[in-house]
Amino acid sequence: MTRQHRRNKQKQSRFAFITRPMAVIPIIAVIGLAGLLYIGGQRGGTGTAVQFRHIHGLSFSSDGSQLFVPAHDGLLVYENGRWLSPDLPVHDYMGYSGTDDGFYSSGHPGPGSNLVNPLGLVKSTDGGETFETLAFEGESDFHLMAAGYESHAVYVVNPAPNSRLSVGLHYTLDEGQTWQQSTGRGISGGPIQLAAHPAEPGTVAVAAEGGLFLSNDYGDTFTRIDDAAPVTAVTFDPDGERLLFGYQGLSAYDLATGQTASFQTPSVTGDDAVGYIAVNPVSDQIAFATFARDIYLSEDEGQSWEAIAEQGVSGS
Repeated sequence: MTRQHRRNKQKQSRFAFITRPMAVIPIIAVIGLAGLLYIGGQRGGTGTAVQFRHIHGLSFSSDGSQLFVPAHDGLLVYENGRWLSPDLPVHDYMGYSGTDDGFYSSGHPGPGSNLVNPLGLVKSTDGGETFETLAFEGESDFHLMAAGYESHAVYVVNPAPNSRLSVGLHYTLDEGQTWQQSTGRGISGGPIQLAAHPAEPGTVAVAAEGGLFLSNDYGDTFTRIDDAAPVTAVTFDPDGERLLFGYQGLSAYDLATGQTASFQTPSVTGDDAVGYIAVNPVSDQIAFATFARDIYLSEDEGQSWEAIAEQGVSGS
């Protein structure tokens, strides 16, 4: 069912275990080593060959014209069949989450930046030109973070205590001014990725070693959905009707019917796995990136795919 067709429709564990290694996912260490081979790409406003050490997220612009790839060295953009390396600050984005008016992120400032390290929780509404610091500047680097596309509810897994948060899952509904802790009951295995519902602030999903888990009470209790395990990536469709998730393939879970459908995707094997998924808010495009830095784009709701980057290297 296409996006247009969908639019025509009526619209036993806590997170203390995040401090232990994720033994099921050795691929992360492998990709970290592969990233040392990075040479670098030219930065500028024209089409260019680009390379990235790591990929730390994936999102489409609100008008659907651009695919953003937050990397270790700033934002890269895929637009009109070519890669762009915009002249932007080259921050090390972590926990990147795109929304309808920009993106939220954490991570570390780039060379020469006057931002404090680590970034804490920041927000940009101008494509990464400037940032508003919301919370935990100089305190925390959130690798697991998600923001609601429209609601802007932000969920983080805090790996170490800071001035306001203990270890575990927390959320804010007011741009980081106040925070609530979630108990995270019902999740098995270490969390790998979070996804916040685009419009319902209390709905959050977790991809974990033990599978895919969904909460409708602000992350206090989770229910396992589908039988897949592990699950390494998850995102909500921007219309809020589906969860897209994957490990070495890609599937969609319909929130209304509880049915799961699988996509025919390019082969992802060995130590590699799906790392990030993005759905275009205005078209039938879907993109996903793997931990080995392959990026695939579909123009037809996942019926066919094009590789737009392979092992962290793209064409012009």
